[in-house]
Amino acid sequence: MIATTDLAATITVIVAAFTALTGVVTWFVNGVRAERTRLQKLYADAYSTVMSFKEYPYLVRHRLAPSAAHPEIAGAERLRISDSLHEVQVALNTHRAQIRTESDDVSAKYEVLIDKTRKLVREYMERAWKQGPLESDAYMSERYDYDPLEQYQLEYLEAVKRDMTFWRVANLQRRSN
Repeated sequence: MIATTDLAATITVIVAAFTALTGVVTWFVNGVRAERTRLQKLYADAYSTVMSFKEYPYLVRHRLAPSAAHPEIAGAERLRISDSLHEVQVALNTHRAQIRTESDDVSAKYEVLIDKTRKLVREYMERAWKQGPLESDAYMSERYDYDPLEQYQLEYLEAVKRDMTFWRVANLQRRSN
């Protein structure tokens, strides 16, 4: 009789311990998943902002042209493009600050990507402003060469991939608790 009671108590303790351990593991894994999702969104939004920035030479080139009847369009288009560009610059700087608090490696690669992208986009935007607005659809397929940025984009994405490993994120999640 005593052996049966001890066996039942032992089984109860083992089941309770297993249930508690399962709960802790589930809590930990779910926390890591949530942290990974948060970082994934941050890094993807940051990358998306850089890609959006690359569209500005096209935006400048495709702006509305002033006419004799509407010479004010030139000023309105400059203001529209400038306001939009300001929003992208704010987003770039916000992502820079956020990423800097997450990972030195990803931050360094993002800084280089932004720097190289800004230089090339500025060059293309200056050319687009000088060329003036498009007068016909013949130039709609005009292309700006962003191939020189591919290396920096890939380096950023590789740094993100390294930063998103389970154990790296688990370590971040553990420290934040």
